[in-house]
Amino acid sequence: MSATLKRQQGFSLPEVILAMVLMIAVVNALAGYQRSLAEGYQLLTQYRQLWRNAWQQTQRFPGAVPQGWSVTRMQTSAQRCVSITVSIATPTGRQGQMTRLHCPVSQ
Repeated sequence: MSATLKRQQGFSLPEVILAMVLMIAVVNALAGYQRSLAEGYQLLTQYRQLWRNAWQQTQRFPGAVPQGWSVTRMQTSAQRCVSITVSIATPTGRQGQMTRLHCPVSQ
């Protein structure tokens, strides 16, 4: 029987368990990295949407904002120019402020 045991090939139980533990650790690390990348991408998307909506609200005739967003718009006039200041907040609490000056083109 000892001759058959010597001819057996393959991995031992401790080697298999160690390989599985390492594989689980690597998969968990990659899953955490993927999760952090997804969260970062979501924050970047919200940031871009915030400034896109702020830019639209500084137009002379602004459109509607998405549901749940809050906008404060202040408009002042001086010497044929109109200054529009917008404070905008997302439903998640991210805030931004933008001021834009509209002046007629001289002829």
